[in-house]
Amino acid sequence: MTRAGILLEKTPGLTTVFEGSEHSYVRCVIADTTDPGRHFECRVLDEVDIPVSIGESIELEVVKVITDRQNGVVRFDCRLVKTQE
Repeated sequence: MTRAGILLEKTPGLTTVFEGSEHSYVRCVIADTTDPGRHFECRVLDEVDIPVSIGESIELEVVKVITDRQNGVVRFDCRLVKTQE
């Protein structure tokens, strides 16, 4: 599964534990390509920063979906699709 859209926010230089080991990641919020009013919160794993600026198109490959039922939020752990560079 992929998520594609326009990058609205990014926070580079973060770290997390994913599948038992520490990984760098960039927190992103993207507006969906087909429905720009729909926003997705994503963690782009194994990146300190991404070569995409706010307002540019981005495509991410989803690795894992995290559902926070108490808050009604769905987050995506992703990898950057490298063909866009």
